[in-house]
Amino acid sequence: MLPTVSDPVPRGDLSAGMGRANNIDFEFMANNFLYNREPEYFVYLYNVSEQEFEVSRPPLIKSTKLRGRKQDDKELYVLVARLPQPMLIPKGNVDSNEIDVIPNDARRFAMDICNPDNLGLNQDAFIDPKNITSQGNNLGAKGLFWSLNGPGQRESKYNPKPLDHPTDEEVKKAVKRMEAYYKHLLDQARATEVSKPAELQNIIGPEHHIAADYFGEEHSWHSKKARTDFCPNCGERIKQGAAFHKTEEGTLCILNWEKAVKSGVRTRQQAYEATGDEQYAPKVAPVPAAPTTQESAS
Repeated sequence: MLPTVSDPVPRGDLSAGMGRANNIDFEFMANNFLYNREPEYFVYLYNVSEQEFEVSRPPLIKSTKLRGRKQDDKELYVLVARLPQPMLIPKGNVDSNEIDVIPNDARRFAMDICNPDNLGLNQDAFIDPKNITSQGNNLGAKGLFWSLNGPGQRESKYNPKPLDHPTDEEVKKAVKRMEAYYKHLLDQARATEVSKPAELQNIIGPEHHIAADYFGEEHSWHSKKARTDFCPNCGERIKQGAAFHKTEEGTLCILNWEKAVKSGVRTRQQAYEATGDEQYAPKVAPVPAAPTTQESAS
């Protein structure tokens, strides 16, 4: 008869030993010169979308939210982050039990946040669909972009005359990329609605509705929503950009007298009485000048 083998008994000392062997107690050395030097310059992250993005880039960024711009923001973009050059990446050294510091190009770090599949520095670079590692991570197509211009920027060989804000060209390119992405989503929804209507609800996501709202479109799967704002005169909620509106009491509240006059809801006289602006003053027919003494004698 073969001897029976009893169930193994857990050995806490062996488990602890294995844990210590595979989890070295690294020692953080703050005297590394990279920790005590000034950044060469900064890399700024901006967002032209109203979407909020959540990103994670361990070990530097466990999780953070990059806010979107608001409807009432004066600019077409919002500053969401500032990164120092170089970015210092910690790495454990198994030989010395110390944490080494690896300097990383902040431009590449910013690009990785915008689009992990873009391995260069050109934000408009074409990425072969075959090389895309995961869908939905291209925040550069959704409104996020990086720039060497921003508040507190320092001169560098890459930007000898920095601005305190992104250039108009940078903002236009970011908006163009975002609009191209939104158009792609809408084209995708239209094609599915025609060819495979039963699958439409399976592909429609929050970004499809954001794209439809952005272009002010209405579809069977999306109701058009007019953007609203608060009237600076009466405080009532009104359609964004409205020149005038009717209040709850039934009176007309004017925000733009020029448009109100052109549309015919108010007269020039009413505009002049309300604003005192000379451009609405009553037109007076020119009075012919009196003849001079010499002209009278002749």
